[in-house]
Amino acid sequence: MLNERVIAEAFEEFYRARYLAMVRLACGLVDILEAAEEITQDAFAKVFERWDRLDNPAGYLRTAVVNGARGELRKREVRRRIRPGRPQQVPVQQDYLLDALEGLPTRRRTALVLRYYGDLSEREIAETMSIRPGTVKSLLSGGLAQLREVIDR
Repeated sequence: MLNERVIAEAFEEFYRARYLAMVRLACGLVDILEAAEEITQDAFAKVFERWDRLDNPAGYLRTAVVNGARGELRKREVRRRIRPGRPQQVPVQQDYLLDALEGLPTRRRTALVLRYYGDLSEREIAETMSIRPGTVKSLLSGGLAQLREVIDR
């Protein structure tokens, strides 16, 4: 009973410390607040289920958020094919960078959001996205170049 209480308290502290950052990360990837919150909650649930077996809960959480966002984007693509149109946007705040990111390919957007919203290193991005560090550099470089074009228009 005492062990369960200690685990619950540790998880609650972990949750409070990381929740807003993970919602912001997810929102940067899927651009709809409600979807970002749901993705984040699902990711925390996965972490909680494995809490006592995880060596790096923060890394697992981040990966779960990114994977959840990828799943959401895949679902949207299927919906678009079936029923054309764009999902209704709910602005988190007026963030012009998020608007510019929206036009980028998914992998570039993911890498940029992880780097500049998630504050991850290239190595951490590579681990999170399951790609090579050189690919991360390429995605970041190409994404920044593409953002410059969008912003300069």
